[in-house]
Amino acid sequence: MSPASPIVTPNRARGNAAGSAAGGALPWRVAPPLISTALIYIGSGVLSTLLPLRFSAQGLSPTVIGLLATAEALGFLVGCLHAHRIIGPVGLERAYAAFAGMKAVAILAMHFAPGALWLAACRFLMGLNAAGLSVIVESWLNALVPNHLRGRVLTIYVLVIGLFYGGGQLLGSGLNVRGPELLFLAGIATTLALVPLAGIDVRAPQPPHVVDLQILKAVRNSPVSVLACLLNGLILTAFTTVGPLFGERIGLGQSQIILLMACVSLGGLFLQFPIGYLSDKVDRLHALIVLGAGTLLVVTALVTVDRYTPFIVLAALFAAFGGFAESLYAVGVAHANDRAESCDYVALSSTLLFVWSLGAAIGPTTGTLAIELTAPWAFFAYAMALALAFTLFALYRLRRRRSERPLETREEFLTYPHSSPEIYAWIPYHRDAPEPQETPPRAPPGTGGGP
Repeated sequence: MSPASPIVTPNRARGNAAGSAAGGALPWRVAPPLISTALIYIGSGVLSTLLPLRFSAQGLSPTVIGLLATAEALGFLVGCLHAHRIIGPVGLERAYAAFAGMKAVAILAMHFAPGALWLAACRFLMGLNAAGLSVIVESWLNALVPNHLRGRVLTIYVLVIGLFYGGGQLLGSGLNVRGPELLFLAGIATTLALVPLAGIDVRAPQPPHVVDLQILKAVRNSPVSVLACLLNGLILTAFTTVGPLFGERIGLGQSQIILLMACVSLGGLFLQFPIGYLSDKVDRLHALIVLGAGTLLVVTALVTVDRYTPFIVLAALFAAFGGFAESLYAVGVAHANDRAESCDYVALSSTLLFVWSLGAAIGPTTGTLAIELTAPWAFFAYAMALALAFTLFALYRLRRRRSERPLETREEFLTYPHSSPEIYAWIPYHRDAPEPQETPPRAPPGTGGGP
């Protein structure tokens, strides 16, 4: 972990000992946070595709549906920036129970919400509490995982998020979007996530601290990386809302829409690994240009699809869209870190997550407005314009490279979930960075867990 990390982890020595004793095996204490994460993302997956269909069936316009998604994205942004204020006074165990309980309540309350304003309030609370849950889980993993196992645990964590999110989407294929079943299923999964962390002694670490944002420094360091993360938020996150409405507008059934949206999620998960491997072999600016051009080609093809397009072609295009667009974020963060000093990695990566969050807040409303004012394919025309602008700017930066300083370091590619800034405090960036000095064990205030 970087010396610049904002998190104090008094339990690291215990985690290192456990890892060493096991001869490289993962410490069993990482299981409860991962199980809780799986349950949380099952609930999120159930809602991601079905909520836009539910709101459409209730008579809400695409623009209003986009605004509801924006409310959740803004809640997530607020949670990332300020969750530590809630966690600090009570400790991680009680804060996790509060966040999970409030998210479950917000999900179930949508069944009784009398109008769009109340629905927006519910989704804002869902986003805020989702960010808080991620901050806590990633703080736990930071304390429990020894350094030599961090890359392996990060890969498992990303796979857990992607697989159970996609699995949650597929669980909704037989649910009635007008009924309460989808909300009940998501609420139950979210509530069950309390059990592994509240009912098992996992020795919670000290609460996380705030991370300073350095937007101007990130832009000076790597403007292409900033734009890659922004583009990912603007088009891929927007598509989680726009995609189901697009499928509905071209006449697809609910089960087909759910399968297509699962293709986006699973394509984004599995294509990241080969794309990331290739980005380790070439100049990452070249990789970002290829990703921008690939995204441009895929969305150009998607402009031409309709209800008569073979389903297998649609599935392949949706998976490719998810893979190219999702990889923009991870390769963008890796490229930014290649160009940064090691002491800036955590703050820089957290700033890029903040930029992504801004795109995620803007994208759903812009995308749904496009399909409401014009045609179902208008979202892809909007994505085409953004991908073209990004690719052209990246080519311009490539031309100017000779006048800039050469790269001093090159970090190995890692996959990053869009979960919370805490993920950047424990991923294994720093091969040569010294370990932070241990602090004496101290129980967080207001918690039952000891050091």
